[in-house]
Order: sequence, then C-alpha cells, then structure tokens
Amino acid sequence: MADLTKKEMEEILLAHEIAELEQDVEATMATLVENPHYELVFFGLQVDGRDAIREVYKRILNDAGGVAAEKRVHAVAPNTLIREAHMTFTDDDGERINGLYLVVMSFDPETKKISGERMYQDPNFAGLMAKNLGPDFENLPGVSRIGDSAPTIEVHDAFKYAEAAGTPIKAVAR
Repeated sequence: MADLTKKEMEEILLAHEIAELEQDVEATMATLVENPHYELVFFGLQVDGRDAIREVYKRILNDAGGVAAEKRVHAVAPNTLIREAHMTFTDDDGERINGLYLVVMSFDPETKKISGERMYQDPNFAGLMAKNLGPDFENLPGVSRIGDSAPTIEVHDAFKYAEAAGTPIKAVAR
C-alpha cells in the first residue's frame, strides 16, 4: 500500500480541524482510526482508544478559549505530518495569550484517517489544556504515563550514526 502524500494528509487534517473548530466531537472522532493513540508530552501522558480520546475532545472542545492557530512548519515523513504553529487563546481574565505547539500526526494509509497525535506544548498552551482536561484526567481508563511503556535507552543513537558516517564519537567516561 502506498504512503499518503502531504496533500492527502493535509486534507485529512483539515477535516479534523473543521470538526474541532465546530466543536463537533463525533465528527472529530470520525477522522480517527478505530484505536487511536495520543501522547500529551508536556504532561507525560498517553491516551489510548476511542473512549479515552473521545473524553479528551469532550473536555477540550467545550471550552477552547477562542483558540486560533497559524502554522509555521508542515513537515512530512511516511504517513506522518508534523505541524508547528503559533497559537493564541483567551484566558479566564479575558486576556489573549500567545503560545506554541508542535504536533506529530500519524496516518493510516488504508483508512485515510489519523492514527495518532504526539503533541508538544509550551507552558501557556499546556495550562489551557490542563484546565480543560481537569485534575481527574490522568486517572481515566485509557490514560497512562508515557514513561511506563517507553523504552529505556542505554546508548545515544548518535554513536551509531557517527560511526556509520566514519566519524566516531570519542566516548566520555560514564
């Protein structure tokens, strides 16, 4: 099966963003695969499955704080779109707050849907997300700590790449 093109991924993303901006949880969910996987890196959390992801959208779409975003970078890898954007939202005091986010979206080329998102947020945007997700979010079914399933890395992969390039790294005693 062929990989999705940048244009195809951007079309899927646009349908997803339209649903989000219209605060339509079910239309947003319709853009996702059957078993999506999200990572909210700022919080160290991963969210798995439709029920848990639906809960994310129920919580963040009801009070989006007038979020506006403008992309800075769209980069691609096979079935992956990376979007970095400036964003602005209104805080509880009515002040417009600026922030940044970067999201790495993976796509299923067969279903032509989003299979996952890995979102990196600055502290301003993370504060909005934390408020909307609520203090009980981490305890919901389908939500777990990224570190609980992440691999333990013993050797930096730059050693391997430098060696392959013919410029080995002089190791420092550890």
